[in-house]
Amino acid sequence: MVRKTAKAPVKKGHATRKQSDALEDEEDPYKAKNPAHFVRQSAGELKQVVWPTWPQTVSMFTAVLIFVLIMIAVVGVLDFAFGWSLLKLLGAN
Repeated sequence: MVRKTAKAPVKKGHATRKQSDALEDEEDPYKAKNPAHFVRQSAGELKQVVWPTWPQTVSMFTAVLIFVLIMIAVVGVLDFAFGWSLLKLLGAN
């Protein structure tokens, strides 16, 4: 059995531009001209931030704290279990 492959038509009609030309065309609208311009842009972006309310902050902090405490407990139990098992396996007195 002969395998058939699909052949896509490749007709561009124009040459691919050079990489250097493509990089020159891109212009970053956030590129600051000087430090003062950067500070103005940063202040403008910070005005658009939707800051969480105090209850949301407390709720998120509590969730993160509980998660971290659980992870500390899990890693501590695993550390103790592997340490105990290695001491039993290697017969350290």
